Amino acid sequence: MTARLIFQPDAAAHSAKNALAAPGSTIQPQDRTEEPQMVDTTTVARDVADQTTAVTYTPRELNVLISREIAGRLCEIADTLTTNAGFLLANDDVPVSIKRPRAGVYRDVALQLIKLAGDELHSAWAGEVR
Repeated sequence: MTARLIFQPDAAAHSAKNALAAPGSTIQPQDRTEEPQMVDTTTVARDVADQTTAVTYTPRELNVLISREIAGRLCEIADTLTTNAGFLLANDDVPVSIKRPRAGVYRDVALQLIKLAGDELHSAWAGEVR
C-alpha cells in the first residue's frame, strides 16, 4: 500500500492556477509536491506471530485480572463522587438546604461503590464464578 502525502500552502498563498484546489475541493492542482514517505515500503513486513509471545491465563487468573479492572474503575468513580461532594459543599452559589443532602448522597454512593469493589475482589480471589 502506498500513501501519498500532499503539501499545500495555506489558502492565502494559492496562485491563480491553483484556485480550483481550494480547501474542500476534490480537484488537485497540477503542480502539487509530495513529501517523502515516513514509512519504509521497501522492506518486507515481519509476521506478527514472530513479534509477540503468547501468554496463557487460567480461567481463575483471567477472572482475577478482570475483577481487578472492574474494582479499580469502581474506586475511580467513588473518588470522583467524593471530590464532587467536596466541590459542592465549597460552592457558595448553591443553597445549603440543597448542597448538604446532595453531597451526602454522593458520599453514600461512593461508599457503596467502594464496598462493591471490595466484594468484587474478594469473590475473584475466592474463586467464585458468576
